[in-house]
Amino acid sequence: MKRLLLAAVCLPSLALAEDWGAYQLVPVSATEFVLELTGAPAAGGGVSIQKPSGSANQKWLIQSHGDGWHVLTPAAQPGLALTVADGDTKNGARIVLAQAGPSAAQLWSIQPQDNGSYVLEPKHAPGMGLDHFGGKREAGARIDLWQHRAGDTHLQWFIRPLAGSGVETAREEIPSYSPPEVRPEDLREGRIETFTYTESRVFPGTVREVTVFVPAQYDAGKPACVYVKTDGYQPREKALLETLIASGEMPVTVGVFVRPGTLPGPMPGTADRRNRDFEYDAVNDNNVRFLDEELLPHVARTCQLNLSTDGNDRCISGGSSGGITAFTAAWNRPEAFSRVYAASGSWVAFRGGHEFPTMVRKFEARPIRAFLTTATRDMENCAGDWFLADQEMAKALVFSGYDHQFRIIDGKHVAGYLENWREAMAYLWKGWPERVKAGPSAPRAQEILVPDEDWQLVAEGFKSTRGPSTNAAGEIFFADTTADRIHRIGLDDAVTVFAEKTGNAHGVSVGADGSLFTISEKSGQLLRYDSTGKSTVVLDGLTGHSILAHPNGSLYVTDNDARKPNNGGSVWQIRDGQKKQADAGLKFATGLAFRPDQWLLTVAEGHSKWACSYQVAEDGSLTHRERFFHLHVQDWDDDAGTECVCYSLEGRQFLATRSGIQISADDGPTQVILAVPDRGRVTGVAIGGRQMDTLYAFCMNKIWKRKIQQHALGAWSPWTGVTPNKL
Repeated sequence: MKRLLLAAVCLPSLALAEDWGAYQLVPVSATEFVLELTGAPAAGGGVSIQKPSGSANQKWLIQSHGDGWHVLTPAAQPGLALTVADGDTKNGARIVLAQAGPSAAQLWSIQPQDNGSYVLEPKHAPGMGLDHFGGKREAGARIDLWQHRAGDTHLQWFIRPLAGSGVETAREEIPSYSPPEVRPEDLREGRIETFTYTESRVFPGTVREVTVFVPAQYDAGKPACVYVKTDGYQPREKALLETLIASGEMPVTVGVFVRPGTLPGPMPGTADRRNRDFEYDAVNDNNVRFLDEELLPHVARTCQLNLSTDGNDRCISGGSSGGITAFTAAWNRPEAFSRVYAASGSWVAFRGGHEFPTMVRKFEARPIRAFLTTATRDMENCAGDWFLADQEMAKALVFSGYDHQFRIIDGKHVAGYLENWREAMAYLWKGWPERVKAGPSAPRAQEILVPDEDWQLVAEGFKSTRGPSTNAAGEIFFADTTADRIHRIGLDDAVTVFAEKTGNAHGVSVGADGSLFTISEKSGQLLRYDSTGKSTVVLDGLTGHSILAHPNGSLYVTDNDARKPNNGGSVWQIRDGQKKQADAGLKFATGLAFRPDQWLLTVAEGHSKWACSYQVAEDGSLTHRERFFHLHVQDWDDDAGTECVCYSLEGRQFLATRSGIQISADDGPTQVILAVPDRGRVTGVAIGGRQMDTLYAFCMNKIWKRKIQQHALGAWSPWTGVTPNKL
């Protein structure tokens, strides 16, 4: 089982070659090698297989020439093309590099195979293919033309995109793994304890077997690192743990091997309820809560062990559904687990796992180091294709800059788990006790975030922070509804009381002239506050969730009829002290925001995964409603729970939701999701501060802030054009 760099990708058309930059061609019969331009890099030079080095001689550009034919050129010499010498059509014909030109001997069809590889057949010789001669697993093995027979791995090639690499820049090569030698006298045998665990509250009534490995080097005077293995005890892992602890590749680590639970049948002759899919394939936090809050503390008490509770000192591993649950544990609680080994992880549609690659791409990167594998003949069933899904997950980790390794292994489901275990652990624990760090996140996130700027706590102790709004100076006003107050966040981030006895104001908005407007779900009054905090009544008889002052002079208010929970949401326009219903029939209408060019208005539906878009007419009325903005819904939620919306001057939309602040593109999809430090629900979002570039997240009792590369927008802002966002 050999180490590979990146996933093979199914390429029904290789027109995307220029987007990837370059490819590696890996012979299926010798996966530790890649195709390389050898000899003098000129016409007549040959090709062979060599160990991966990351050099331009091993990178191939694949260019479509229409009708299913492609030209393959080496990145080192893009003027040359892979060619059958002299247009020969016989077995054993030499493969050389020749000047690119209109020759059928350098046009290749690329035919996908069942194992994820491809056969390359030249146009001038149907039925023949690019051959790794004899399947020799040695550097310099010859490449020639040979008759193609189905299933012949000598003629099969994995085509692997080198993501993000330009043809002029070699991608950093993954260092080879050479395990240090361990002397027999350095090996020390640990002890094993096994028990049945039945005390779970997260998975009530379940029964499961737990095996604990305690290394001989364990010292109760210091917290031991922890290795959790899903799907129970594997005796070979005991020996591997002993070996890596002896070699110093792992710290002193206690192993906890836990099987999934079963709910025993109440009578003889009936099947138990199998909990494995329920516990492992869900992308929620149930299993990590079970491990972190219940099982590991129980192991520490029962076995009288001093176990570290720091995620930087913990690793979790498994295969198939055990693989996805290992990553899910770290994803939901990186403070509990930061190191993951997942073999043939089930990133498929059992319980939402197929959405994981998208979540990895959208959420700000988390401090997780991962070692992933997949198999060339992996599983395929109603939930998906594991081979493809694993590659998609690996590509998502690359996209968002995660510290990870990925291997494709020739074999079936979970192939090579134990064979790659030692390398995986050495990689995951490298540099310990240095902390695992989060990567740079995806490109769209990098356009918003400021490097090394993280969340900071502004204030806490509130009861119900709602409806923030920014004034032209960068100060932010917000309601603490339950406390019946409006607060101001000054430019020094000091939080002071601006007004009390506000009628339980629920939403706040600053108008173009600096006046502050509020609406309440209880009082039925729309109030205006001057700079001293003195209020006057603008309108009676209108309850509301949120309020927005628009530059056109209108106020917009959302309210909801509790008798119609599914369609009782309305939007009201208020002008010259008069109210007019602008729209109705929304599924719980909440936050509002206008785009910088002032002609589009967003209204969020709190009980759905949507925010609606309206056109603002010249008279302020609303037309052309669409459920336009598509939001992420967490596995344990039924809706996005959007409470508040704001725009930046640059045209990005920020929405406060259950899963954090979701940032949408102008054409609707969520591109970036920022979770707050305690993963709490965000009820309000605003941009302000001295430089107008600080993002504030309101989370009921806490307020967080961080610097971003966007700037505040309000009714006081001038008209600003919007440039469409990149995909």
